[in-house]
Amino acid sequence: MSSILFEKKRADVNRFGVRLTAILVGLCLSFYWQALPYFQQDLAAAVSLHHWLLPGLFSAGALLASGLALFFIRLGDWRRLVLIGGLGSALALSGAALASGALWLMVCHGLAGLFAGFGLSVVVSCLGDTAKPVSSFAWALLVQALTAAGLTFLVPSFAPGIDPKQVLLALAGLAFLTVLLSRLLPTSGAKRLSLLSSRNSQADKQLLQVAVAGLLIFLGYGLFWSSHQLQFETVQPVLGLGASAIMLLLLARVCGALLSAVLAARLGFLLPVAVAGVLVLVAVALLQVKPDKTGYLTAYGLVGAAGFFVAAYLMGLLAKLDSSGRFSPLILTIPLFAIVGAMMASEILVGEQFLHWLLWSGMMFWAFGLFFYAKVVRDNRQLLADHNVQSS
Repeated sequence: MSSILFEKKRADVNRFGVRLTAILVGLCLSFYWQALPYFQQDLAAAVSLHHWLLPGLFSAGALLASGLALFFIRLGDWRRLVLIGGLGSALALSGAALASGALWLMVCHGLAGLFAGFGLSVVVSCLGDTAKPVSSFAWALLVQALTAAGLTFLVPSFAPGIDPKQVLLALAGLAFLTVLLSRLLPTSGAKRLSLLSSRNSQADKQLLQVAVAGLLIFLGYGLFWSSHQLQFETVQPVLGLGASAIMLLLLARVCGALLSAVLAARLGFLLPVAVAGVLVLVAVALLQVKPDKTGYLTAYGLVGAAGFFVAAYLMGLLAKLDSSGRFSPLILTIPLFAIVGAMMASEILVGEQFLHWLLWSGMMFWAFGLFFYAKVVRDNRQLLADHNVQSS
C-alpha cells in the first residue's frame, strides 16, 4: 500500500508537454464559467430558477472539492483523479442537459462542479510544482483570458439559435476530453509529502498570511467585476456602452496575463503588487474625475489588467511557500471562495443604489489585500530568497 501512495515514479512537471496538458485540462474543466453566462438566463428561466443559482451551485461544488482535495492531493494518483473528475463532470452535465425538473438540474450542476473541482485541484498542483510557478500560472491565465475574449467575439453571432441544453452537452464533451488528456499527466508531482518531515512553522505562517492576502485581493477583484456587470446593465443606456466595451475589458485581462507571463521571473514578488496598486489607484481617480464612457472603460480595463497580472504572482508565491505541496489546492480554493462570495454579494445587493457600494467595497478589499501582501513579502525577504534558491 505504501508503495502505491509514496513510491510512485516522479515525472518531470517542468516539461512543456506536461504543462500544456495541465493548462488544457484546466481549460476544459473550467469552460463552464466561460460559456454558461451567455445562456444561463434562458436555462434557469425554463425551470423558474434565479439565473445565478446554477453557476453558483457549480462554483460551490468546485469549492467543496478543492477543500476536500487538501486531504489527498499528494496521496492519490493524479491521472485517476483527473479521470474521475472529467468523467463525473461529463456525466453530471449530460444529466443536466436531459433534466426536466428544477431539483434534478440543481443537483447535476452541483455534482458537475464537485467533480470538476477534483480535476482542477490536480491542475493547480501540477502547475505549482514547476520550477517557475508564476510563469506557469501566468500562461494558464492567459489561455483563460484569450478564451473569454474569443467567446465574447464569437458567441453573439450564433447564440440566438442555440438551445442552452446543447451548450451543456458541449461542455460535457469537453469534460470527457480530459479523460483522454489525463494519460499525458504525471501520476504525482515533484513535491513529496513525507509523514516524517519536520514542519516549518515560519513558512506555514507566511503561507497562511499570503493566503489571507490573496483572499482579500480576489474578493476585491470579484466585487469590482460584479459591479461592472451591474453597471453595464444600468449605465449602458446612458453612456452608450456596447458589446465592444466588454471585449475591450476582456482584452485588458489578456494584456495583464501576458505581462505577468513575460515578466514572471524578472520582477520578484513585491514590485508587481506595487504596480497593481498604482493601477487600481489610477482607476479610482478616473472614476472620480471622469465619470463618463471613457472613464468607466479605462478604469475597468486597468483593474481587469491588474487583477490578472497580480493573480499569477499570488498563485506562484503560494506554490513556492508550500514546500511539501500539501496545501496546493488552496491555490484553487481561494479564488473560488472569492468568486462565490462576490456572486452572493452582487445578487443580494441588487439595485442601482448599491452599485457604488460594490465598487468601493471591492476597492477596499483590494487595497487591504495588497498592503497585507506587501507587508508579508517585505518582512520575510530572507525566507523568500531561500525558496527562490531552492526552485532555481
